[in-house]
Amino acid sequence: MACIDSMDAIAKNKLKNPFCLALAAGFCWVAFSTSQIEFASLKIPSQCSAEETAKVVVEFSAPDKTTTYRIVSGDCTIEWIVRDSERHVVKHRSQCMAPLKRQLPLLIKMGTEFFSKDVNAQTFRTLFWGGLEPETKPASLELSLRLALTAFQSPGWDVKRGKPRKEDINRFVRDLANKKMIYPELKELFEGFGRNITLRTVEKVRVQKAGQLRFFDQLQQHGIKAGDRLPFDCMAWFAISKK
Repeated sequence: MACIDSMDAIAKNKLKNPFCLALAAGFCWVAFSTSQIEFASLKIPSQCSAEETAKVVVEFSAPDKTTTYRIVSGDCTIEWIVRDSERHVVKHRSQCMAPLKRQLPLLIKMGTEFFSKDVNAQTFRTLFWGGLEPETKPASLELSLRLALTAFQSPGWDVKRGKPRKEDINRFVRDLANKKMIYPELKELFEGFGRNITLRTVEKVRVQKAGQLRFFDQLQQHGIKAGDRLPFDCMAWFAISKK
C-alpha cells in the first residue's frame, strides 16, 4: 500500500524530523480514510445483519411452569410460550412491524431452538397465533390485509351486509384463509421442520367498513370502497402435523 511504502522509505532514510514523521502519518491517515469512504459508497450489504446475529433466549418460570422462547432484533420482539399444562400448544406473541418475510429468519431460529431442545416438541400440534391484528402494537397487519382483500374478491362474501352469503362466518374465514393461503410464510417456516400447517379454528371474526381500516389506502388500489364491509381480524388456531 502507498502509506506503508511511505513509512518504509522514512525508516530506511532514518529521517529524524518529527514534522516529517507526522506529515507521513497524516498522509497515510488521509489515504486510509479516503479508501474507507470510497468502499462505503459501494453499499456492500453487511454480513452481520441484525437477523443473523440475533439469539434466542429461553426462560423458564417455575411458578406457572412456563417456558418462553424470545428473540429480539431491532424493534422486533417475537415470543413462543409453552405451558406444561398444555404441552401440545405453542402460543405465538410478537411486537414487530416488519413484513412476515423479514420476520421469517427470526422465526426459523425460534423453531430450530424449540424443535431441537424442547421436550414438548414431539407432542406439539397447535399453534395459537392470537389475533390476526395483534394486540401488542406496533405490529405487522399483513394477515389482516390479506384476509380483507381475499374476502372482497370472494363471490361468497357480501360486502354490503358484511357477512358470508350462506355459511357460518367462522367457517367461511377459515376455509377462505386456507384456500387462498394467506399465511405462506408460516407454511414455509414449518415445511423446513418437516411439518404441515393448516388454519384449523377461527373465532371472534371482526368486520368493519374498509374506510375505517388502517390499510384502506392499499385496499382502495384493488377497487374496494370505503363503505364495503370486510373481515379483518379473528382469533386463529393452526394445526401442526408431521409430514
